Amino acid sequence: MPFWNRFRRNIENVSEDSLRYAFVDAEVGIKDQKIHDIVALRFDDAMYHHSSKDELIRFLRGVDFVCGHNIVHHDARYLFDGAKIPWTLVDTLYVSPLLFPERPYHRLVKDDKLVSEQANNPVNDCEKARELLWDEIDRWKRLPNEKQSIFSSLLHGRPEFDGFLEMVGATDSDRGRLAFLIKREYDGRICQHADVESLIRQWPVALAYALALIDTTDFRSNTPAWVIRNYPEIEHVMKLLRHTRCSSGCNYCDSQLDVHLKLKQFFGYDSFRLFEGENLQERAAQAAVN
Repeated sequence: MPFWNRFRRNIENVSEDSLRYAFVDAEVGIKDQKIHDIVALRFDDAMYHHSSKDELIRFLRGVDFVCGHNIVHHDARYLFDGAKIPWTLVDTLYVSPLLFPERPYHRLVKDDKLVSEQANNPVNDCEKARELLWDEIDRWKRLPNEKQSIFSSLLHGRPEFDGFLEMVGATDSDRGRLAFLIKREYDGRICQHADVESLIRQWPVALAYALALIDTTDFRSNTPAWVIRNYPEIEHVMKLLRHTRCSSGCNYCDSQLDVHLKLKQFFGYDSFRLFEGENLQERAAQAAVN
C-alpha cells in the first residue's frame, strides 16, 4: 500500500486538508556552515532538489507540516534563519526513542542519525525520515489512551514534540490528575511515594523518556547517549522513580527492592547466612541494591 494511503488512513480525526506535508533535509557544510544541498518531498509526490532557500519556500506553499529528522534544532535554523514560518515542524528525532525505547532501537535510527544506504544523500534521508514518521505514528496509535494522554501532557509546549502531537491529534489530560494517572498506570513499576508532582513541574521531558524506558521488557534497553546529553536529569528521575526505596513501603519497593524476597526468588533461601553472628551477607546485598 502506498505510504500516502496508509498515512491518511491511520491519522484519525484529522481532515484531509490538514495532511499536506513535506519532508525536508538540508546538507550543511561542517566547516563553512553553509547549505550545499536541499531536498524536499511533498505529499503530492513532487520533489524539490536544489540549494536555494527562496525556491524551497515557494515549493512549500500550501503545505501545513514540514517534517524532518532533527529539523527543529538543526535544519530549520539554516533554512529559515529564525524567521516566523507558517508551517508546523514535525521532528522524527526526539519522538523515536520515546516510542521505540527497546533494544535494539528502531531499525532506521542509529544513535541520533538516520540509517541510510548512501552517505550524504538527502533524497535518501527524506525517504527514511518519511518511513520513520509512519512507524512512529503507527506506534503512537497502538499506545493505550492513558499513555497517549500522559505523554501528550508531559511533552505539550515543547517544540521538539508539538508538531508530532498536533499531527496525531493528541489530547492532554487534566494537569491536576496527571500524577495520579502516572502512578495508576505504572503501579508496581515505580515507587508509589515518589514525588511525581515535582518531576512533572521540573523535568516533564525527562520523566516521559524515563517512563518510556520503564515500559520496555528487555533489561538490556537503555536511553540513547544523545538523549542523556540533552536531558541529563533523566538518570536522576529514574533514581527517584525506581532506585530509591520508600520508608512506608509500596507495591514496587516491597517487591523489587526487598533483598529477602529476591533471596528467596533467585536462590531459594529464606534468610541470609550469618558470619560470626553478624548479617554481613545481608548488608552487602542491601548495599548493592542501594
